[in-house]
Amino acid sequence: MPSRRKLLLGIGATSTAAVAGCLGSRTDEPGTDDDYGWTTVGADLRNSRTISDGAAPRDDPDVEWRVDLESGMATGEPIVTDDTVLVNTGRDVVAFDRETRERRWSIDPENDVYSYGGSPTVFDGTAYVPERRVLAARDLETGEDDWTFELERIISESSLTVTDTDDGRVYVAGGNAVHALDAESGKELWEQELLGIAQYAIAKYADWLFVATGGGELYRINRWEGRVEWRRTIEAGISSAPIVLTSDDRRVGHGVAVAGGDGSVIYFDISGKREWRTELRAFGNDGLAIGHRTVLARSGSTLYALDANDGGNLWRADIGRSSRNPPIVVGDTVYVGGDRLRAFDVGGGYGIRSLRVGGQRFEREETGDVDYVTAADGKLFVTTDVGRFEGDDTAELLVLS
Repeated sequence: MPSRRKLLLGIGATSTAAVAGCLGSRTDEPGTDDDYGWTTVGADLRNSRTISDGAAPRDDPDVEWRVDLESGMATGEPIVTDDTVLVNTGRDVVAFDRETRERRWSIDPENDVYSYGGSPTVFDGTAYVPERRVLAARDLETGEDDWTFELERIISESSLTVTDTDDGRVYVAGGNAVHALDAESGKELWEQELLGIAQYAIAKYADWLFVATGGGELYRINRWEGRVEWRRTIEAGISSAPIVLTSDDRRVGHGVAVAGGDGSVIYFDISGKREWRTELRAFGNDGLAIGHRTVLARSGSTLYALDANDGGNLWRADIGRSSRNPPIVVGDTVYVGGDRLRAFDVGGGYGIRSLRVGGQRFEREETGDVDYVTAADGKLFVTTDVGRFEGDDTAELLVLS
């Protein structure tokens, strides 16, 4: 029987290709597209958290610029357009100019209480900003509001707003209801009540919205009429946004995956039939991504890579102390925060499950923890967390390239 050293490194005349095949490598090519944005929570309407052909740093990057957030942490992932970065600092929502690196506008500059959660969505020059119980449509350049819509309850975690480029609608959830609004006027088109409080980002695919409640209800809702088409219950609760998997992600069919509160990942086909369930460990917040036929799940201090077809465990990696750090995939690299920023080969390197080499591309330590990571135009946009603004340290927005 070969030794562990021989298993991991390969010996004799075995070719690189043969080693890759025997040891389960799932390599993909580096991304080449350096002209893309991150304009909504989850990168796209299905919450994939992936830019499949995007270019981003594969080696330890340099700091291109950084700015103080004047807060202890961000409470939403950075949203990035051609010329603007939007960051929710918990006390304020701030628009930074990417060229000058100055604050262009903010919604509540005098506030000193952690009042805000979630991230805006940007479409066609308008930022749709969750402001507690109000959704505001603001001019991206000036910050002036075009319209506002008041909900009965606080807008749910992770900014439940989706702007649909096809039908000109904004979807938002707060409390136990989902609302469809006209994107131009803010007029309410329909409202659908839920059994429980909505949490996490809405996912959209084709004619459907997928909405999760913290109590464990997963809904498929017709986006035109607001009609509930099916509802499934996860007894342990739901601890992530739903992510939509398509035929590009799996061998057959489309469906939706969520993380359960018991440390599981559950996949339902588009009709609501459960196809697979994989048990992991306790989850942090909002920790799923789908890219290159692999479901990435952050569970506590471990990053898991699961086969999108059947939920099989492909590989896993230690990511240290957890924080607000759902993984993202850009090109052939997975990025995730925690006690530091880490980058992994989406194929996991070479080896079997946790016995692997060549999987980690780099790790980078900053002052405080690394919270959110997004990407745009070949760069990483990273927020740090130094706690509730104690002492002289403040959280930062870092742009890495």
